[in-house]
Amino acid sequence: MPDAEGSPADVTEMDPPLGWAAGQLVSTPRDLNAFLTALVGGKLLRPAQLKQMRTTIKTPDFDTTGTARYGLGRATFELSRGGVAWTHGGDAPGYVTRNAVTEDGRAATVAVTAPPTSLPAAEHIEAALGTAPCEQR
Repeated sequence: MPDAEGSPADVTEMDPPLGWAAGQLVSTPRDLNAFLTALVGGKLLRPAQLKQMRTTIKTPDFDTTGTARYGLGRATFELSRGGVAWTHGGDAPGYVTRNAVTEDGRAATVAVTAPPTSLPAAEHIEAALGTAPCEQR
């Protein structure tokens, strides 16, 4: 991650609370996919709680597409070949994570160690995420 002068900044040691909510989960993409699949699949919450989580409102600024809906820690994400996945990535100094899981359990996580510095770069990450669950199974 570049510092203010454009030189690489060492982010190998960081206090996770500095990232507030985005920095509190340290995991692998595989473990994150397993957690999100269990969450969306109804294995972690009671049905009434899951129903509340799935109650969403329009949040056009949540992603680069402007089509997201958000509700209680989860947002919707439109996939490139149609359909919707549930998502909620996170950012911390030196890292960007985006994830998606479909209702039928297809999941993908994109972890980037060079955070995007432009809208096209952010769109590229979301495009990769929007394609990945479509290619599985």
